[in-house]
Amino acid sequence: MIFRGRFEYTIDPKGRVNIPAPFRDRLQESAQGSFFVTNFSDCLYSFAADDWARIEERLSRVPSTDRKMNAFVRFFLGGAVEVVPDKQGRILVPPSLRSYAGLEKEVVILGMPNRFEIWSLARWQEEIGRFEKEVHEDPGLAREISALGI
Repeated sequence: MIFRGRFEYTIDPKGRVNIPAPFRDRLQESAQGSFFVTNFSDCLYSFAADDWARIEERLSRVPSTDRKMNAFVRFFLGGAVEVVPDKQGRILVPPSLRSYAGLEKEVVILGMPNRFEIWSLARWQEEIGRFEKEVHEDPGLAREISALGI
């Protein structure tokens, strides 16, 4: 399931944020009204329920002896919550996830190939600024992007 686009919203004092209509429509088309949100990479990752089930299956195969990967699994799965948009298309983001992602008022919801991400506007601006600087300074990165045919 591919999510496309960037949308800016305001998170309300209760921690509710709108999910873009095109994203809700994609989830509904696949008969998945709910989805999963978790913490990762300074933002929140959001996965359709069937994609999340595949992720959990893969993570269940991590050997219990692999200390670093188990730490990742604890972090990634431990932060996960299932959410269902209300009639207005909003979800309630739990305080722990809001805190992790720095979600206070202005948020950016960004489509990705297999998920969508929820960023604080300030963190998103920092992230995109870092990328723009890197792409101009790192010829290797520019080559990797070019190799994608872009």
